[in-house]
Amino acid sequence: MRSSRISRLVVANIRRSRNHFMLASIGIVVGIATFSFFIALAQGVRAVVLGKIFPLDQLEVVPKSLDVAVGPLALGTSTFGGDVIDDAKVTQLAAIPGVAIVYPKMRLTVPSIVWGGEALLGANLRSELVADGINPALVQADVGSGLEFRDFDDPSDPANSAPERCRTDADCGEHRWCGPPAATRRTRRNDGDDTGVIPRGTPMVCRHYVPILVSENIVELYNGGLRRAHALPKLVPDSVLGLTFNLVIGASMVEASNKGYLIEEKAMLVGFSRKAISLGLTMPVGYIQRFNVDFGSPDDAQRYHSAIVMVPEKDDVAAVAKGVADLGLEVADTGAEQAALLIAIFTLIFALVSGVIVGIAAVNIMHVFFMLVYERQHEIGIMRAVGASRGDILRIILGEAALLGAMAGVVGVAIAFGSSLVFDWISANYVPDFPYKPETYFVFPWWLVASALGFAVGFCILGALLPARRAARMEPAAVLSGH
Repeated sequence: MRSSRISRLVVANIRRSRNHFMLASIGIVVGIATFSFFIALAQGVRAVVLGKIFPLDQLEVVPKSLDVAVGPLALGTSTFGGDVIDDAKVTQLAAIPGVAIVYPKMRLTVPSIVWGGEALLGANLRSELVADGINPALVQADVGSGLEFRDFDDPSDPANSAPERCRTDADCGEHRWCGPPAATRRTRRNDGDDTGVIPRGTPMVCRHYVPILVSENIVELYNGGLRRAHALPKLVPDSVLGLTFNLVIGASMVEASNKGYLIEEKAMLVGFSRKAISLGLTMPVGYIQRFNVDFGSPDDAQRYHSAIVMVPEKDDVAAVAKGVADLGLEVADTGAEQAALLIAIFTLIFALVSGVIVGIAAVNIMHVFFMLVYERQHEIGIMRAVGASRGDILRIILGEAALLGAMAGVVGVAIAFGSSLVFDWISANYVPDFPYKPETYFVFPWWLVASALGFAVGFCILGALLPARRAARMEPAAVLSGH
C-alpha cells in the first residue's frame, strides 16, 4: 500500500476510535506534562542559580592559606599577609588551557566607611566599606550609558587634565564635585571624628567622582530584606545609576581601627557587573592601589588578593581547576558544585517519576490496541485478502500509535507551558520579593520540547508494538472463516 493510503487509514482509524484513544492517552499527557513542567523548572532554577548566584563560567582563584587553629583564631599565612597573588602568578593563570582571560583583583586593606543615599532613600545609610579594584578595560560593557568607569586621578593617563579651581559643585558641571585634590590627608580632631580637617591653604578643585560598580547581589539583598527592616523604598537597578555617596578612607565603625588621618572621596554608581565583588563596591584598581599605599607601603601596589578566571566552556572547568592547583593556588568554594549537584539530582528524580507515569501509560495503550486489534480482526482479514501485506498492517497500527503519541505530547507540553505561566503569575502577584526572584522560573529550550514529543511518540509505539505484530501475523483465511 502507498504511504498516502496508509496515512489516510491511520487518521480515519484515530477518528473512529477517538474515545478509546482519548482515554488511553491520558496517562501519556499527564506524564509528558509532568516531565516538561519539572525539567523546565529545573532549567529555570539552574539558569538563576548557576548563571547569577554561582556562575560556573568564572572561577575565583585565591592563594592557599596555611593557617593553624589556635582557639577561636586561625593563625598562619593569612595573618602575616602571605595570602596574595603577584603579577607572575597572573601570567601563569592566563596560560592555563581553557582560560579565556584573568581579572586580577585587589582588596581595600584600609578600614573605611561608606555613607549616603538621603536624596534617594530619605535617610542616609552608613556601613563599613568592603571594596576591591579591577582593571577598567575588563568591565566597560557593564557601565551605564553616558557614564565612565576609569581612573580619573591617574597622573599617567593622558585623558586626565589638570583640575581647575572652583568654589562650589556648580562650578564643575555634571558628574564632578568641588573639593580638595586627590589624596589630601585630613587631620582628625579626635578619635571619633570621621570627617577631619582639611589643611589650611588647600585649594578647592573640580574632581571626578570615584566610579563604582556593584553586583546585582547588593540590590537583590536590599530589595529582598534590608528595605523592609528599615521601611525604605524599593529600588529599580537602572534608576539608581548616577547615585552619589561618600567614602571615608581611614575611618572605621570599630574605633580601635581608626587611622590617624583620613582621605575623603565622593563616589558615583555607574553600573552593575558580574565581575564586581558580591557584597561591596568595585572601583578601578588604581584607586585601591593608591589607598593601600597611602596607608601602607609601596609594595602594596602589586599585592593582589584574588583573580577571576573566565572559562567559556563549562566542560573545561575541572581541567582549569587542576591547573590552578598545580600553581599552588586554589579555587574559592562558592557553592557552585554543590548547587549544580543538587539541581542534577532533583532533575533526575523528576525525570524518573515522569518516566514511570509514561511507562504505565504505555502498558495501558498496549491493552487498548490489543482490544482494537481484536475488534478489527475481520477488517484486517479483508485488508490482507485484497492485497495488504503484513508490513502494511504493522505500519497502520504503529502509525496510529505514533499519531496518538504526537497529539498527546503536544497537549502535554501545552499543559506544562500553561501551568508555568500560571505559576509565574501567582509568584509575581502573591509571593513577596526575595533575593534573585526571577521573572520566570521556567525555561523551555527546543531540546526539551523535542524530547517530550519524542518520548510520547516512542512510548506509544512501544506500547502498540506487540498488538501490531499480532495483527500483522493474522492469516486472512482463518480470520474470515471465524477460526
